[in-house]
Amino acid sequence: MANMTQLNVGDQHEIQLTGLTYSASAVGRINDVVIFVDGGAPNETALVEITAVKKRHCHARIINLISPSPDRIPPPCPYFSVGCGGCQWQHVNVEAQLAAKAGVLTDSLNRIGGLSSLPDITRHPAPQPLGYRNQIRVVVTAFRPQVTFGFKQEKSHDVVPVDRCEVGLPAINRALPQAADLMSRLRLFHVDEFTLRASATTGEVMLILIFPKKHQPRLAFTDEDLLKYPAIHSIYAQSGERGTPVWVAGNRTLVETVGGIRYAVGPNTFFQNNLAGLEQLMGIVRQRVRATPPMIAIDAHCGVGTFTLPIAQTAKAAFGLDLQREAIELAGLNAKTNGITNVSFRVGHLAALDKIHADLFVLDPPRGGCRSEDLEALERIAPRCILYISCNPTTLARDLARLKSNYEIRTLDLVDLFPMTYHFETVVWLQHRREFASRV
Repeated sequence: MANMTQLNVGDQHEIQLTGLTYSASAVGRINDVVIFVDGGAPNETALVEITAVKKRHCHARIINLISPSPDRIPPPCPYFSVGCGGCQWQHVNVEAQLAAKAGVLTDSLNRIGGLSSLPDITRHPAPQPLGYRNQIRVVVTAFRPQVTFGFKQEKSHDVVPVDRCEVGLPAINRALPQAADLMSRLRLFHVDEFTLRASATTGEVMLILIFPKKHQPRLAFTDEDLLKYPAIHSIYAQSGERGTPVWVAGNRTLVETVGGIRYAVGPNTFFQNNLAGLEQLMGIVRQRVRATPPMIAIDAHCGVGTFTLPIAQTAKAAFGLDLQREAIELAGLNAKTNGITNVSFRVGHLAALDKIHADLFVLDPPRGGCRSEDLEALERIAPRCILYISCNPTTLARDLARLKSNYEIRTLDLVDLFPMTYHFETVVWLQHRREFASRV
């Protein structure tokens, strides 16, 4: 290992950046020391200044671009260059973004998961790099002389004021000034943040006003009052960052149609934030399931039935689990709305299942990955196939390392569900080794 004492904060060095990392940084080396450079791009040479020295690596910022990357482009959003943390990769073209994400996935599976001899990664480019996001959350920074709001800077609590979001759906950008006007007219001076959720299918927008944790808002606001704000179709109020949204006026849910299935989505239920990307994901799921039709399928993180319902259309029966009661209630409603009768839902988690048999398990956990006890349950139940949908390559690799002794990775799909950021979705099809061995 290089002597870290050779590098000090404030030192300036010329560096060749070799790629993007699972962060807002590019990476290079100085005297064999790994350097993470904020705002860098692959295959460019830059003069950088060391900003932090860690035990095994350093951080740096660009002073001057000596030889800019051929993949570097002008950011499409003016707020990116002044530090908005909503996106991290707007300075790199989408082709290079996708290639970098494939590199991140491969590195994570190799380095963290200890996985080798992997199938080729099938890349699915984003059909819509801008104007795709159906949910944003902004911080309110001032009420006088007017309501202003913005996004936090990367790795900071400082806020960059904005008046629009280039990755947000047009319906969200239409609602932003009306949300500010509504808060001003109602004198809602205690609002800390607000969320806008939109339906890409209907164009309807839900406004969720977030107050301090101990503040119990009482809003004298009716459906008739809401007519003054035509870009906003429902309002919820919430106390604290993790509080439960309380309905105030307008529609209680949003409706999205994906792959011919109609979904009701609540203010606090998870739903993928890119409808075009979700169409891609659903297409992959359907393709994998139809190739090996399950008799019984269990979706261990079902949400509002996003993947449970299309899988039920192929399986003999499907069963969905989720820890959020609201999601389970909406999943049941969505099954009924779509006339899908061979599916049922229950509040709970995988480890609580006892004496259950299923051919296929679907895993779609949050960024933290699967709970250890859920993976233990999978080892006990030993389904012949697992479909793992992940939004975090590092926790995916960790979980696959647990499964690799019993399961063979058959396919890998990377979906660029979050263009302009370092995030992406991975779909992994795993087959039990006993099942795989019987077929070869």
